Amino acid sequence: MATRSLTRSFLLSMSCLLVMGSPAQADDWQQCHRSDVKALRFITVGEARLLRQDCNVDDLLAAPMRLEFSYQREVPGDAFAKAAMNFLEKNLSDSEFEQLKPRFERFNSHYQDIGDGDTYAMVYQDEQLQLLLNNDPLTSEQGAQFAEAYLTIWFGEKPYSSNLKQALLGNP
Repeated sequence: MATRSLTRSFLLSMSCLLVMGSPAQADDWQQCHRSDVKALRFITVGEARLLRQDCNVDDLLAAPMRLEFSYQREVPGDAFAKAAMNFLEKNLSDSEFEQLKPRFERFNSHYQDIGDGDTYAMVYQDEQLQLLLNNDPLTSEQGAQFAEAYLTIWFGEKPYSSNLKQALLGNP
């Protein structure tokens, strides 16, 4: 009787994991390129890494891809949210920004204060962008349009840092 109960619990747990799904684990990714993250263009505050399951592709930004930022300093969560909105507005047309603005605000509301050693990750796969902190999921938004728009923060025409953009794309 106890064995049947344990077996049923195990099977139920496994089926929940399969149904819920999860982004590819960190060990499924390979680092394609990296760059220092600088504040005010000269203070190194961390490291950025662009990861893929296969780096030998024509478009490094196509799904599935993972963008990680590991920090060496404390940064308040609202600073991430404010910077994200600033660069989204710079990189998108007025109409696209206004259309997606409520979703950006909702996504950005999940940024948290971080400290030395913390890592944010953006995982773009299955037409979804997921935000993780130290591999713990914080939020996600559906749609390739949202994900591709959000990635303009780092890869748009007016990115957070041109040097970071070029290094992550393999063009140092």
